[in-house]
Amino acid sequence: MRRVTLTLISTLLAILSSLLPVLAAPLDTSNVSKQPIGRELLFFQEQQPLCVNSALSNYLQGGFTASHSRVLSFGIGSKPVWLAFDVENPLTFPVNRRIQIATSWLDSVDIHYIPTQTTAYSQILTQYSGDRSSFTDRNLNDRYFSFDHDFTPGKTTVLIRIESPDPMVLPIYFSSLDTALDRSQFQSYSYGFLYGAVLCLLIYNLMLFIGMRSISYLLYSMFLFGFLLMNLSYTGHGYQWLWPEFPRWQQWANPVLMMLFNVTGLLFALRFLRVKSFLPGTYKLTKLICILFPLLLLMAFIADDQVLGLIFAFDFMLLFSFMMILLGIMAFNVGNPSAKVFLLASTSSMTGAAVTGMAVWGFIPFTDLTYRAAEIGIIIDIVLLALALAVKFRATEREKLIAEHQAKIDPLTGLKNRRAFYEITPSFWKQKRTRVGVSMIIIDIDYFKAINDTYGHTVGDEVLVQFATLLNKNLRQQDIVARWGGEEFILLLPKTRLKEASTISKHLCESISKHAFIADRNELQVTASIGLAHGSPAQFTLEQLISLADQQLYRAKQRGKNQISYENSPDVPGGTCN
Repeated sequence: MRRVTLTLISTLLAILSSLLPVLAAPLDTSNVSKQPIGRELLFFQEQQPLCVNSALSNYLQGGFTASHSRVLSFGIGSKPVWLAFDVENPLTFPVNRRIQIATSWLDSVDIHYIPTQTTAYSQILTQYSGDRSSFTDRNLNDRYFSFDHDFTPGKTTVLIRIESPDPMVLPIYFSSLDTALDRSQFQSYSYGFLYGAVLCLLIYNLMLFIGMRSISYLLYSMFLFGFLLMNLSYTGHGYQWLWPEFPRWQQWANPVLMMLFNVTGLLFALRFLRVKSFLPGTYKLTKLICILFPLLLLMAFIADDQVLGLIFAFDFMLLFSFMMILLGIMAFNVGNPSAKVFLLASTSSMTGAAVTGMAVWGFIPFTDLTYRAAEIGIIIDIVLLALALAVKFRATEREKLIAEHQAKIDPLTGLKNRRAFYEITPSFWKQKRTRVGVSMIIIDIDYFKAINDTYGHTVGDEVLVQFATLLNKNLRQQDIVARWGGEEFILLLPKTRLKEASTISKHLCESISKHAFIADRNELQVTASIGLAHGSPAQFTLEQLISLADQQLYRAKQRGKNQISYENSPDVPGGTCN
C-alpha cells in the first residue's frame, strides 16, 4: 500500500511539473564558461512573425523548447528562431559581459535585454546586427555578431531573434570581455598563419606557371585562390576587410565562392590526374557538372532565391568531395603514380569536414579544434597536393631530360646522333685563335649492304653495335664520335694536327680490319674506308670541313676501299690501312 501511494505521488508531481513553464537556468555573471552556452538556452521557431512582447510572453508561459546541444543547428532555409536565457547578476553594480554568436553569415540578429526588476533599468534595450546592413553599421568591429551589455543587479532575460536562409549554426558564447578577446586573439593568429601560408603557395605556383607555362600550376593557383576567397567569406573576414559596404554581395558570397572553389578543384583534379587520357567519358561528365551547377546558381540568383542557391552550392560541395575521391580511386586503378597522394589529400579534407559536422551536431565535444577541423583538413589537402604537384613536376622534368637525351642518342649503337653532333661541335669554332686546328674523320663500313643481304639485318645491326664499341675504345677522351647515318660514322678531333689525325686514322683502320666481328654465330671480317680533313675555324666553317672529309671518303672508296684518304702535305704522306 505504501509503495502504491509513493507511485501515485510521483506520477502527480511529474504531471504538475510538466504543466509548469519551461525556463532556462540563469547564467551567473560571476561564473563565465569558455564553452558555447547552447545547453543553457531555450529556443522557439516562428510560424508567423512575433514582436518582442509576444516572444517574451511565449517564453514566460513555457512555449520555448530546451536545447540539449552546445551548438544549436537549424539547417538551410529554416524559419526565424527566438533564443532565450536568463542572466543573474548577484552583485550590487552592473557587470559588463559579451554575447557572441560565432557565425558570420546571419542576415538578421536582434537581441533584447529585459530586466525583471522594476528599477530604472527596467526598460527593454535592443541591439541590431546582421548581413542585411553594412558591416560599418555594427556596434563592434568583429567578424562575428558580438554584443556588449552592462547587466544590472538581479535577473535579466535575454531574447535573441535570428533570421537567415543560410545554414543556421549557432555557437553562442557568454563571457567577459577579456575571455572574448583572448579567444579572438588566438583565432586571429591562427587565421593569419593560414592566410599567409595559402598566399605564399598561391604566389609561388603563379610564378611557376609564368616561368614554365604549365596549366597544372595555373589551375592549382586558381584552386588556392578559390579556397582563400571562400574561407575569407564564410569566416566573415571578407565582409570585415574586403567588401564591408556591400551587404547584397555578402548574402551571396558564400554560395558563389563555394562554386568557385569546387569548380577550380575539379578542373585541377582532371588535369593533375590526366583523366582525359584514360577515362574520357568521366572527363566529359565532370566538365559538364562544372558547367551545370554554376548555371543553376545563376538561375537562383536571377530568381533572387537565396535558399535555392545555397542548396545548389552545398549539394555541389558534397558532390565535389565524393568526386575528388572517386577520381583519385579511378586514377589509382589505372596505375597513375600521383593518385596515392591525391587520395590521401582528398580523404583528409573529407575527414576534417566530418569532424566539424559531428562537433556541430554534438556527437563529439565542441572546441575550436573540432569546429575548425574542416579548415585543417583542407589545409592538409592543399599542402599534400602542392607536394604531389612538385613530385610530379620533378618526374615530368626527369622524363623530359631522358627524352631529350634519347633524342640525341642513336638507339642502336648508343652513340650520339647527327643532331647531337651539330649541337656539340659549334663550340670548337669559337676558338678562332687556335694554331693546331681541328681534324674531321668520316668512316664508312665497306660492303655493308652485302652483309645485310647475306646474313640479314639482325647481323648487320650487331656489326654496327660492335663497330661503334670499337670506335669508342680507340678514341681519346676529348674526341667526339657520332653515327652519321646508315653505316657511316663521324669523328671530330679537337686541337689535333693532320699528322696526329692520320696516325689515329691508321690505328682505327688497323683495329677494325683485325677485329673479329661475331654475330649470330657468324665470324665476319670487316674493313672500313676513312676520309680525313684538317683545318682551322679561321679557314673553314663546320659544314665546309665535313664536306672536305666526305670528299676524301669518296676518294678512299674509289681507290678500292679499306683506305685512308686525306690531302697530302710535305710531312704527312698519303696512307692505306695495309
